Amino acid sequence: MSCTRGGGRGQRDLPSSLVGEYVHSQMELVAGIRLNPDGTFLYGLTVGSLDERARGRWKASGNRIELTSDPRPIAPVITPAKIEAAPSRPFALRIVAPNGRDIPGVDLLLEFDAGEPLQSYAAGEPWTLPVEERRTPRFVTFSMPSYRLRSDRLPLDAKAGTVANFTLTPNDFGVADLTGVQGEIQGDTLTLLRPEGTMQFRRAEK
Repeated sequence: MSCTRGGGRGQRDLPSSLVGEYVHSQMELVAGIRLNPDGTFLYGLTVGSLDERARGRWKASGNRIELTSDPRPIAPVITPAKIEAAPSRPFALRIVAPNGRDIPGVDLLLEFDAGEPLQSYAAGEPWTLPVEERRTPRFVTFSMPSYRLRSDRLPLDAKAGTVANFTLTPNDFGVADLTGVQGEIQGDTLTLLRPEGTMQFRRAEK
């Protein structure tokens, strides 16, 4: 793990005992965070198909640290796109990248004209209602929890013979915003307290 140093103004009093590289490893998950002496940090995580990274600045108060992402990442967004004709086919929806490719791994929450909402999943191809579903969907909300992506509640005009397209604009897709995240260092253990949960890292051997 490497980091381009810079932006360390005002960080000269950082305790050298906290500086170093900390790692976390378990089945299918590898993560690490490096606290540089100039007040910058670099973070990375790989688990399954998820890759996450972050960089920015850190400050210390005793054995506690606080992170600030710099630059602050722009979250990905999902917005309505064109409606295509698909004669003689049931209503469908697609989540596509700006290049038009279908994006897998997107959760759906559909609200209907009556009754309870339906939770489903887009697997990288046009999604259609279950054959037994007779209600008319009125709204859809997309989410990718691993990337902390959640769209607005988007209206649907669910007519048979049409495909509603939605575009996922990646922006800083895969870049975590760690601004405000705190951690505590006890000996060789760094405990990072994130909204998604607590992670423990061990100081790497020099």
